[in-house]
Amino acid sequence: MINPKDIANRVKRAIPKVELPSIGREVKLPVYVVHNSSDPEDYFFIFDFEQFVEQTRNGVFVRPALTVWAGRSDFGRSAFATQFRESFAREFDIARAQLAARDAKPRGWFGFLTGTFSELRGASLSAFLANLVLLVATSAGTKILTQVLPARWFAGKSDASKLEDSIEDTQTKVDTALAHLEIRLHSELYDHAFRDGTRGKRADLEFDAWPLPAYVRQHLNDGKSGAWW
Repeated sequence: MINPKDIANRVKRAIPKVELPSIGREVKLPVYVVHNSSDPEDYFFIFDFEQFVEQTRNGVFVRPALTVWAGRSDFGRSAFATQFRESFAREFDIARAQLAARDAKPRGWFGFLTGTFSELRGASLSAFLANLVLLVATSAGTKILTQVLPARWFAGKSDASKLEDSIEDTQTKVDTALAHLEIRLHSELYDHAFRDGTRGKRADLEFDAWPLPAYVRQHLNDGKSGAWW
């Protein structure tokens, strides 16, 4: 059984050796908010990881440019931010696991810190890395690693609980940034959101937006979040 103090000490020893990667060019990462019913709080997410995965597999630490499309925007932003982060982390984990089975050595965001934080396996590490990606995507901070493990973490007693507090602090920063994301309204998602016959506000619809990708159209009635790459 791993002693929590040993975990903290190993992380503390490893951090000085970790260099924050240079962030490459922006890549598009569209996100589609799909409503299940006329309830504005009843929705799920579909993430387009295609460009993000392609560049990451080439070893590039890209900056995802999030574009969020929905059929309506009158939902609570606090709950939206939390659900967005959690859904993104799950889909990131699925992509990471599947790519790990294909690639001999994970690269870019999918391989970053894997060896350094070997104690943080599975969902913990994936959530940790997903938060880093979202921090970059939302420009919530430039010194990404120090936001997750701030300098004060090393002052005094170092233990696993301080690491957990730092991760929670990062989640708060991500949630704050996500709550202020611009929501762009797509006519096809609008028609789907109000398919029961009710009508919402159409003034802000972007009628010149590109049609929904085939993958999104195929999964409008799934009722659960997903992604493709």
